Amino acid sequence: MVDLDPGTPMMYRDFGAYVRMAHDARQIDEAAALALLCVRVPRLVEDLRIVREGD
Repeated sequence: MVDLDPGTPMMYRDFGAYVRMAHDARQIDEAAALALLCVRVPRLVEDLRIVREGD
């Protein structure tokens, strides 16, 4: 979990070969953040793999 500014529930960066995302659990749960990410980066709908930091 990260602390993001109010009104910024998640942020991501698209590196082409992979996308990094962070979400603030106080503002949005992980499932909703992933759904929003797939809306913003549609190619992930077919090929989403989750790797959590430290895995």
